Amino acid sequence: MEASAGTLIALGFTWLCTRIEVNPLTRTGQVSGLAALQFRFLLVFVGLALVWWAVSRRISRPLALRLACCSLAGLATGLYAGGIAVALTGTTWPLNGPFGDSGQLQIWVGEIQEGRPISGVYPPLFPHTLAYWTELFYPGEPHAALKTLGLVLLAMTGPAAYLAWRMVLPPLWSLGIGVVSVFPIVHAGKPYVDIVLIILIPVLAKLMSTLRRAGGLGTRLLLVLGASYGLGLAVLFLWYSGWFVWSAPGALAAFALMLIHLYRDGGVAALRRGALLLGVTGGVFLALTGRYLGRMLAGSGTPDVYFYFDTDVDPAYFLMWQGDQPNNLAKVAWPLPGELGGVGVFALLLVAGVAVSLWLGPRLPVVQIAGLCMLGAFGLRYWFASHMERDQVVQLYPRTSAELLYCSIVLCGMAGYLVTQKLTGRSAYAIINGRKGPVPSLRASGAVLCALAFFFSMAGSATVDRFMPFNGAWGQLAWNSHTTVQPDGTCPRFAPQGKCDQQPAPAG
Repeated sequence: MEASAGTLIALGFTWLCTRIEVNPLTRTGQVSGLAALQFRFLLVFVGLALVWWAVSRRISRPLALRLACCSLAGLATGLYAGGIAVALTGTTWPLNGPFGDSGQLQIWVGEIQEGRPISGVYPPLFPHTLAYWTELFYPGEPHAALKTLGLVLLAMTGPAAYLAWRMVLPPLWSLGIGVVSVFPIVHAGKPYVDIVLIILIPVLAKLMSTLRRAGGLGTRLLLVLGASYGLGLAVLFLWYSGWFVWSAPGALAAFALMLIHLYRDGGVAALRRGALLLGVTGGVFLALTGRYLGRMLAGSGTPDVYFYFDTDVDPAYFLMWQGDQPNNLAKVAWPLPGELGGVGVFALLLVAGVAVSLWLGPRLPVVQIAGLCMLGAFGLRYWFASHMERDQVVQLYPRTSAELLYCSIVLCGMAGYLVTQKLTGRSAYAIINGRKGPVPSLRASGAVLCALAFFFSMAGSATVDRFMPFNGAWGQLAWNSHTTVQPDGTCPRFAPQGKCDQQPAPAG
């Protein structure tokens, strides 16, 4: 029911926003579009609040809270996707048109449909999904297919993040940690990439939690659970494998430590059951991903020599990733100097959150996974960056910024969770499985839901505004979509002065 509610709200709100008619290439049109998004968000949220109150009073308070949280998760990223739909009003191109990764994916669709091989090192699941989506809904129009599929995936990011975190946390905390992190992490130009990171951490935490209890579980159940985890991790890996690379050192260390604790607490018998769980998980994972994993490892030595803005930034800074589109930030000192030894307030908040979570919950699987993955990502980041001048290669190390920020947000959120549990006298270790524990009162739940909705509305508007068409920075992606000749030979409806001065590159 939670998944259904979140999906309905996410896709329904995105569709509602496609009805907004403005000229997104004028600033007045952009502001009008943003205001129309917010007006719709406000109306839908008030409606959801009334339904939540009625269900809480007349049917079930726990059920009402779960449905309200996942519905708000869908509304949050429905706002994000709807805003991108407004930014692309009048053009059939996706973000960045036929250029960059967008163009490459469109080329791969044609190659897949013609039975030709594509890149052996790029994760295969999304390109093949896009090819199937094209054949099903937009035959011969991979650009239009990528546009709509991107909006669908972006809208579904909130419910997916929420449901992943529901495996380990209660509803309000799943909403607060899982969906809040979407806005600084997920890039609308490639929404299929970052959702894997957001889902991977809670999945690994749930696997850790199951491993911790392996000594008391039956063999048949361990086999089923291991196969399920292996299948889930394989799908994530084939969808986008990069986050597995940056998470690997920390995750392997976390599981090794858990096996040691399992042996100390339950002896050889518990250790064998834990090894069985991990063995089945690993076996299923390798069976499904082995061919692609082999190709990826064989190509891991390919040098990445793309030096861009973020490769010139202090490597210890990861709070705002600008990629290769910094616009005016390239002309100022970046990162902006903070008040305390160059560290700003947001960074200090994350530092405090990390400290509190490690203090109050060092044995929690979520804290262990997030903390060790963060440590491992830092190690890889500094290793590659320290050899950058000598080897003249980048090896994608700035991409660790997203993982470092996400793990920091997770630990900061867990700090809040652990503090509230301590203040109320409850054991975080006893109710960390996502379903048990008391349901907050109507007043407390309502206050938190309203506060999170307030944040989602502001964060969604600010994030969408960055993608509004502009000849520079992140707005360049939508600008390219509006200034490039469409595949049918016409210009997008709102092309400046009715002229589009860019031509798509020849296929292949």
